[in-house]
Amino acid sequence: MANVEEKIRNLKVETRAYINGKFVETESTLKKFSSRDGKILPEIFLCGESEINFAVDSAKKSQSAWAEKSPTDRKKILLRLADLVEDNREELALLDTLETNRAFQNYYDDSIPKAIEAIRYFAESIDKIYDAAIPARGNESGIITHMPLGVVAAIVPWNDPLVVSAWKFAPALLMGNSLVIKPAEQSSLSILKVAELTKLAGIPDGVFNVTPGLGEVAGKCLALHPDVRGIFFTGSSETGKLIMQYSGQSNMKRVYLECGGKSSYIVTKNCNRIAESARVLAQNMFYNQGQICSAPSRVIIDRSKIDEFMEVLKVEAEKFVPGDPFDSENKVGCVVSREQYDKIQNYVNEAKSEGAEIFQPSTRKFLPDQACGVLPTIVSNVTNDSKISREEVFGPVVVILTVDSTAEAVKIANDSEYGLAGAVWSDNFDEVYSVTKNLQAGLIHVNSYGNDDDSSPFGGVKQSGIGKDKSIYAFEKYSDVKTIWIHHEENL
Repeated sequence: MANVEEKIRNLKVETRAYINGKFVETESTLKKFSSRDGKILPEIFLCGESEINFAVDSAKKSQSAWAEKSPTDRKKILLRLADLVEDNREELALLDTLETNRAFQNYYDDSIPKAIEAIRYFAESIDKIYDAAIPARGNESGIITHMPLGVVAAIVPWNDPLVVSAWKFAPALLMGNSLVIKPAEQSSLSILKVAELTKLAGIPDGVFNVTPGLGEVAGKCLALHPDVRGIFFTGSSETGKLIMQYSGQSNMKRVYLECGGKSSYIVTKNCNRIAESARVLAQNMFYNQGQICSAPSRVIIDRSKIDEFMEVLKVEAEKFVPGDPFDSENKVGCVVSREQYDKIQNYVNEAKSEGAEIFQPSTRKFLPDQACGVLPTIVSNVTNDSKISREEVFGPVVVILTVDSTAEAVKIANDSEYGLAGAVWSDNFDEVYSVTKNLQAGLIHVNSYGNDDDSSPFGGVKQSGIGKDKSIYAFEKYSDVKTIWIHHEENL
């Protein structure tokens, strides 16, 4: 504990924007407070229209030279960046913990390594992707090739800052684009550190820019900018809809959105691993205070299995009681802000006032007086029409819905405006096949949850978004397909 706090005090925290290879101050800053103890955090410099214009102009001027580098050369640079991120793993974990108060150990053991793995995955993939040819037809043939979009923008969330950033900046850069990243104002420090590392890795000035700022200012400017050719967003569905509007109002820029979720977790009467299903649910629902867009926040379970499932789930919930995020013994810290804490509590209190049954663990861990730690919360005796069943709480709150058939479970699961992820637990193959075929979600786990890797596309359907992060399919988002049709004469 003391050792970690000493390291925090000794951190060199960069809060300025990174534009055209240099850190720059802006006219306004944002005061921030820790959700761990209410203490003042380092103020970040906020970018406005002039800084966004500067960043986009720098990216535009640098893009063609970057695109002319071979895929192998860009690969080598990104692999060096991954090595530098790994060398600075502890510092990056401390910076993210300082701002978000997710457990330091969780960042160090899980989140930062996943970001490193993502950069390496994309880097190792880029020179193994080929264009296509249309076979010769008499004296005509064709080439189908991919061209970088040009300048692209990424708007990333606060809940897992570097992982989501890596999912976007790695394929964007490797495809030959230049980039402007707008991090969430709640978590800007780690990506600013990565910006410093990009220069050491060999990324040219102007190719990688970081512009902290408010979504309604900096984010809106990027989405409306006529020289931004693609915008890649992770965040709420409401903001995603605005970005689509801004694209139409400006230059019809490419838009890809990974938005909200209310993912279903179906447990059928044919599931013989009830205890395991409850343990996996608790791990994926509670480990980051539920601040995961794909969190399995709606359990839809056969009535015959509910008692056994709930017995195990209540015991497992005790393992995810929030504690001091800087204590290396804790795997769960706090939610990101007082605002988020109050929002979660309001959802729970409203459900309780409407007759819902609320279970929370009896265990408590030490936390400072101002800490915004939310206990794992299990909500039952509600219907799928209730507010807490339909809206994304973004906290450690899981709703339990009971059904009498698998068909009813699928119907309830699909009765949602979201479709990000889902799961089915069953030992009947035919049932599993039927559920996965009919469940409306972008990623479906079978007898598991959260154990996919960088090779699997991630993204949703309906109001959970458009397009996919991760996997080789992600490269397609950051490029335009060009067809070259060739007419040639025989000369032999």
